[in-house]
Amino acid sequence: MCIRHGADMVGFVVEYPRPVPWNLSAAEAKELIATVGKPTQTCVVTGGSPEHVLRIATATQPDFIQLHGGETLEDTACLVGELEKRGIKVIKALFPDTPDLEKTAADFCAAGVHALLFDPRTPNNASHSGTADLPAYQRLRHAATCPAILAGGITPENAAQIVRQTKARMIDLMSGVEISPGIKDETKVAALFQALRDSGQQRSDAAAMLK
Repeated sequence: MCIRHGADMVGFVVEYPRPVPWNLSAAEAKELIATVGKPTQTCVVTGGSPEHVLRIATATQPDFIQLHGGETLEDTACLVGELEKRGIKVIKALFPDTPDLEKTAADFCAAGVHALLFDPRTPNNASHSGTADLPAYQRLRHAATCPAILAGGITPENAAQIVRQTKARMIDLMSGVEISPGIKDETKVAALFQALRDSGQQRSDAAAMLK
């Protein structure tokens, strides 16, 4: 349903190290990922030790792994190298409370991550949504040498305005298009992409990832 309405990437939360309502097993995610055809891309969202991440990546074989825990720069660089051998790119999540955000963003880009995700949903409050800190996102975007994805509080009603305001090239949505945690609302999903198309954003300027 998400792909039919226009998602450029679909994401699957897999064996996340904290209890969240979106969690899938690696086997469940593998089955879903196998149904996704090109050009839509797939992303597995997880976190934890390099061994944990590599096991999930090997089992599910997505296009991207999104590291959404407290992974260190060293562990992330290690994962970038190991996952590259499997043809999998890395997205690293950073948060509003990240110390020295601009330098950290630049360091992770230099470590080889494909993109950064700026998300108010931190590892310690992963079950709860939040509102994106747009000025902080702008600082991160200007400091980063890789793409910067924006998440947090994006809905069908405000997505086009946020994209215009921030010039974000990619947005990430989860609870903003749900009826309840883990259950997508087709009316909201359709409205999101219609709003982006009406504003001239989707496909030309902004891509959208739904998880």
